Amino acid sequence: MSSFFVTGTDTNVGKTIATRAIIQALQELDVDVVGYKPIACMQDDENSVGNNVEQESDYGAEDNVDVLTLMNTTKQDVSYRDINSYTFGHTMPLFTDQGEQIQIEKINQDLDKLNQKYQTVVVEGCFGWLSPINKHFSFADWVVTHQMPVVLVVGIKEGCINHTLLTVQSILNLGVPLIGWIANRINPCLGHYAEMIDTLRNKIDAPLLGEIPYIYKPEIQNLAKYMTNIERLTYLKTELVR
Repeated sequence: MSSFFVTGTDTNVGKTIATRAIIQALQELDVDVVGYKPIACMQDDENSVGNNVEQESDYGAEDNVDVLTLMNTTKQDVSYRDINSYTFGHTMPLFTDQGEQIQIEKINQDLDKLNQKYQTVVVEGCFGWLSPINKHFSFADWVVTHQMPVVLVVGIKEGCINHTLLTVQSILNLGVPLIGWIANRINPCLGHYAEMIDTLRNKIDAPLLGEIPYIYKPEIQNLAKYMTNIERLTYLKTELVR
């Protein structure tokens, strides 16, 4: 009966992996939870042929890795189309004719269906916080209309402090609750990791929910143990985030 939004400081910072960790941690508390990826895009345009070719359905080949990861994470019996509204075979549907397919009304309806059926819906965005959905709405705009609380995934790498603080500032300025943030170590060779975490802890006015280390094939691992402040996520059951 509640939902919250997982956004990132950038693309490829581990939003899907963080979403998996959240779902697994909540399931250990016997919460009926599913993930929802409204828009899924292919990660590499080099693998895409004919970006302007119309696809037969809103779901493409139903083979997006992020959506499949969310399906394989939840214990609920969901189909690909239950937890995804649009899948595209390239990274930038907004800038092709396919962008005209994306309708906010459909995304709203799909989210409502999930909210009515499950205790919690973990909604994963695409790219970053201010990235556009279509020519009229950004993900931030959409989240504001639903007043969904936000979890920010920080890919720990060079430049992440700047990206993180700007994103946090935008989230708070738009008036939606920031539940907390998750550190995802995407560069195992990065120096001063601990110092970066300490700096972000001191600068972000929201708790650190967990730290996901650099691990092999995280999409098939049990990541619940890395969510060290799961109690904060159960805050979703309160009146504030109905």
